[in-house]
This record gives sequence, C-alpha cells and structure tokens, in this order.
Amino acid sequence: MKKNTISTPNNRRPFIKVCGLTYAGTVDCAASYGADYVGFDFCPGSPRYVSPAHVAGMHSANVKRVGVFNGGDAAGICRTMQQAGLHLAQLQGRCTVEDARTIGPQRVIRALHPGQGMTAGQLQAELDRWAPFCRAFLVESDDAGLLSGVDFPRPWILSARMDACALQHVLLTCHPDGIDVESRVGCAETMAAMRAVS
Repeated sequence: MKKNTISTPNNRRPFIKVCGLTYAGTVDCAASYGADYVGFDFCPGSPRYVSPAHVAGMHSANVKRVGVFNGGDAAGICRTMQQAGLHLAQLQGRCTVEDARTIGPQRVIRALHPGQGMTAGQLQAELDRWAPFCRAFLVESDDAGLLSGVDFPRPWILSARMDACALQHVLLTCHPDGIDVESRVGCAETMAAMRAVS
C-alpha cells in the first residue's frame, strides 16, 4: 500500500489531516506529529484564507496537500490546485457534483456537515449521491449513533472538533479511516486520543 493514499483500512491507525495551515512552521509542526495530509483554506473571507502563491511557497515534504473550497467555478478550483501544488480538493457546501466531475472524482474529498436532526437515512442518501464523484468523505459530527448507522461507500475522515473523551468514543464506535484536526486546536490532543484507543 502506498503511503499517504486515502485507502486506509479500518484495522489500521487512522491517517491524520491537519487543516487551516497558514505558514510554513505549522506545516512542519503537523508533519512532526505524524500528519499524512495538510489542508489550506481557499475560501474567501475565512480568517485562515491563504493565496495559491503563498501555499506554493510552503514545502510539505512527503505530506499530501489538500485545498478547502466552498463554491467558485470548477475551472478556477483546478487552476488554484495547479498553482498551489495541491493533490486533493475538499469541496464544502456550495460545491456541486458537476464541480467534482470537472475536477476529477479521484481528486475530491466531499465535506458533509450533518445538521441537528438529520437521520441516518438522510445522511446515507447524501453519501450515496456523492459516492461516484469523490475519493473520500469528510464528516463533521460527534454523533456516534448517526455515524455508526450509515455504510460509508468511500473512505471517510472524521472532523475532530471535539474534546479527547468524545473523540475516543467516536473512534471506538465508528472506526473512521482518517481524522481531521484544525491547526488552531493542534495535533497533540488528537494523537493522544488515538493512542488511547489503538
């Protein structure tokens, strides 16, 4: 199995994606904690927005690079990916399956944010709708009941915006293929939670 590809089976340590990086030092820090992927925010108006030229100047060794996008035309996303040296595009809410088709499904992570009250059936329908158009899913939820009630048709990444205790519970219950942690939260807590259940 090639290192840093989104194909980690559930019986191995989930891979780590650290998102929201803004300067080279944070990339080095993420890599030192064992990150497999680093993410950069290309959403206009975001406090962690970075330009393609800025990201192009940040070296990331063997760590794969992911760009976060929320809308915009697919051709523009492709240009940004080329300019910034990105391997994957993480498509947020306003992006469409047509965008993913243009970018190339093997280069797309689809981000889903299940709202309060969403049922497992509704989440499953959204997963199935997007499955032909993405390589993996990123799901932001701490609802272990919801996450364990669906069959992920692609590898999936848990967005770990929760404390270590909640993260350990979701890891043990749902077995995600990867963990996404924001750079402002840091990697240390996530790595500690993962070691506790490995």
